[in-house]
Amino acid sequence: MSLYDVNWPKLWKDGRYFAQPPQPKTQTQKPSDGTLVGEILAVATDLLGGAYELGAVTLPFEPEEHLEILPTLSEQSAFWWARAARALASQLATAKYPIRAQASHLVVGPLHVFLLLSGLTLLSLQFWWARLGGLMGVTSMQARTGDQHDTSSFDGSNLEFSWVIPHDTHPSEACNRKIRFAIDPFHPERGHRVAGGAVVDYLWSEKGGMGLVKKGEGSKDWKDIIEKWLFPDIEDSGEFVEGTTYSIAFDLDPSGEIELKQYYMPPNPPLPGTKPKSCVAAYRGTDDLERFKGLARDLHPSLESPLQLIIDFVQRNGKESKMKWVMVACDVTRSEKNRLKLYILSERTKLKDMIYDMTLGGQIAGPRVDEAMANFSKFFIRLFPHAGTEEPQFQLRRNVHGEDESGPLRRNDVRMMYYYELFVGQSVPFSKIYFFMDHFSKNEYDTAQATELFFKDVGKPGDEGWITKALAHAYPHIALNKKNSIHTVASFGTKPTGWDITNYYSPEFFAPEFDE
Repeated sequence: MSLYDVNWPKLWKDGRYFAQPPQPKTQTQKPSDGTLVGEILAVATDLLGGAYELGAVTLPFEPEEHLEILPTLSEQSAFWWARAARALASQLATAKYPIRAQASHLVVGPLHVFLLLSGLTLLSLQFWWARLGGLMGVTSMQARTGDQHDTSSFDGSNLEFSWVIPHDTHPSEACNRKIRFAIDPFHPERGHRVAGGAVVDYLWSEKGGMGLVKKGEGSKDWKDIIEKWLFPDIEDSGEFVEGTTYSIAFDLDPSGEIELKQYYMPPNPPLPGTKPKSCVAAYRGTDDLERFKGLARDLHPSLESPLQLIIDFVQRNGKESKMKWVMVACDVTRSEKNRLKLYILSERTKLKDMIYDMTLGGQIAGPRVDEAMANFSKFFIRLFPHAGTEEPQFQLRRNVHGEDESGPLRRNDVRMMYYYELFVGQSVPFSKIYFFMDHFSKNEYDTAQATELFFKDVGKPGDEGWITKALAHAYPHIALNKKNSIHTVASFGTKPTGWDITNYYSPEFFAPEFDE
């Protein structure tokens, strides 16, 4: 028996980590007495189906009071609830997702976490409470086992929030940005990573999804095809391929539904003279993208043409970038709405070279692309005003606050990372560039301010300091001008409809400030 073998049916039935409602529930609103407390209790009862005794509420209830609704499943689930739920609730609230139950400053859950909630926030938090706390693993870095070097944040947090920020909405508007998060799932007792495919299968099921996860006929097909292509010898999705990082993303739709995404970062190739532990179609760090042709064809024939553009670029005009593939991903949705995402590292860090890589040497062209690259240049200059100049271009320099002097860097061999997404029916790929801000930035305040100033440059409305205030509300445990560990990534992406900015944030589960 391998260290990584998991009895999945037994784990999913363990009430210490996963709530056990009697049957799947929908989001249909149950009657309430119309009060704030009545609405909250209606949402909780609807989702959990009466399977749990909810906390008693003393009336009249004042918004400043603590309100305990959900019971404690286990100390472990309570730990993850406390470390993640407040930030998630704050982000949903400041993004002004639709309000199902008008709510004020509340504390929901067993640990008196101070929250600003809407009804949708309650649904999202209850889904977290019922399902995701059991997937976060053990509660200390020291108790983890296996290779854990590829977590998305410096402090080891295996969760990452993200904001997709439109450039034409006012921060006071409803749904002024899209809130998402991704987890890197770990076993709740043994401390090792688990197979993300099995997790998606569970969350996609009626029982696991609790009526909140979007699903439909064929919506899991791409995930299954990619998994079987990448790991041809596995018997099923529950088999863990050692050395692989699996991630699952959760898009929180304004309707209250959740759409899943699946990511696979396969093992590094075996050392010379050693045998591979598993059969892998493409190892992390390969520059041979020809092998993806069969996968593209199996997913959808229309992906073959845009994939060929990437292959040609990597092999010819883009050779100086020394591009290496590291990860593959897709949405858990129907084929006609899906996209294949290939994540690739590049060694070139001049602005002009980034634009060259993003447009595949000019193969992706047109007025839409010209506008996007002009705005990308503005974003880069705002993010990195400290970057040196090589007229007429800019050169990105590493700026690791408080780390360079002592030697170690926050990420090993930091490069630029791109993804190229291939949409069904689109003849060219669309690119996105990632800047690892926990390596390159001075502090959180500077990154937030730079993002806000960029949006002001391109005419986005908004009151001064809106991003900084939203971040400070979500992460009250630190002073934004003292650290550079919350912003993990700032990104600029091109889309069929234009371009967007997505910034990524660590919850800093293991930050010492939590224990102070």
